[in-house]
Amino acid sequence: MSSLTNRRLSRRQWISVSASLAFATQIRATEKHSNEPVLIKKSKRLSAKPISAVRTPLGIPEDYKPWITRLNNGDLMITCFHAGREPFDEHAVFWRSTDGGETWSDRMPRKDVVGREFATTQLTSGAIVMTCHFLTQDSRNTDGYAYSKLFHSHDDGKTWKETRVGPAGFPEKRPTNTNRNVFELPNPKDPQKPIACLGISTSGYHDNKANYTSIWQSVDGAETWDKSWKPDTQNWDDYDGFFGQSYTYRSPSGKMLHVVRVDRRGKYWKLEDKQLGKEGGDQGDRMMIWKSIDNGKSWTRPHGHGDFGSYGEMYPRFLKLNDGRLLLTFTVRSNPYDGHALGLRGLISYDDGDSWDFENDRIIIDYKNQGPSGGGYGNTVQLDNGSLVSTYSYRGADNKTHVEAIKWSLPDEKTNP
Repeated sequence: MSSLTNRRLSRRQWISVSASLAFATQIRATEKHSNEPVLIKKSKRLSAKPISAVRTPLGIPEDYKPWITRLNNGDLMITCFHAGREPFDEHAVFWRSTDGGETWSDRMPRKDVVGREFATTQLTSGAIVMTCHFLTQDSRNTDGYAYSKLFHSHDDGKTWKETRVGPAGFPEKRPTNTNRNVFELPNPKDPQKPIACLGISTSGYHDNKANYTSIWQSVDGAETWDKSWKPDTQNWDDYDGFFGQSYTYRSPSGKMLHVVRVDRRGKYWKLEDKQLGKEGGDQGDRMMIWKSIDNGKSWTRPHGHGDFGSYGEMYPRFLKLNDGRLLLTFTVRSNPYDGHALGLRGLISYDDGDSWDFENDRIIIDYKNQGPSGGGYGNTVQLDNGSLVSTYSYRGADNKTHVEAIKWSLPDEKTNP
């Protein structure tokens, strides 16, 4: 390694070198864990019995907002960012599990993978695509405004290549946003190679915002992107854009669901006669759901309004379960009305997402956050044996964020609901 450090290395080379060091870490059994159960609030169809769970602490203080991915080889990978301070230098952190979340690798920081709120998607081809956001105040941001970036890997996450979203094709110094996840569409030219699709938008309030909303497409594992597709989003012009901090699910039937974040300062935020309690900043934002039946060419709001959940609920992720049900995990980020602290929640749909009940059979996955922010964010994967593994962050008594993984199972259904 000493001979390498004496040379001038490109950014891509540095990413490869540091990765080889990170992957030298040995898998070890986690020594500390807790067993607080997953809870069911207002049981209706599901059993009210607490669900056994094992929670594994990961990382160090100020690791934040994790995302879990099940890789094509069955391994699990958790990604988060470390909220570096003085100087501000946010970057990716990884953990791996080769035994279904029973044990996890040592923490693998990647200061060369710069950004925040990483979200990873394993493509059918084997490539891994990771979206992220890059804040204005980061010490390495020399542009003076925030924007999004993509990373992609063709060697199971050992090395990463970086692609910036913008500035070409966008208004000058306008922040860019991406969908959290990449979704795949059938490829009529080659059924064995689905088309990877990533929604792109701009942030803020400005004219002709829908003109800068697109779906990028790739057939080579995110090496290159066709950026020409402009879907019909009914001229959606809210703050984060149609594909900002959002998630897209495509059913095996071809139906697509897409959940956007609705900004509390905008014209779409009000939920009929519902009132919002105390909140600060952007924590009173909410969700809105859209549907497409033509593979994302056009989008409409179910029931005309698309209301989805309540104020302070956001960060949606969908998971098609082995038994055909659809699991939604989301974050209560302010004003919880289920009697528990901010954190990760779950709901089950029995009709592939056409209907949801946010009041009953509410799955309380984590509930240990202290203070007005920091809880939740994460998502869930399912193993072949039906077990679930989720990840989330929470703010502790030290006023710092912490990351955990939790292994749990689906609740039983009542015999006579």
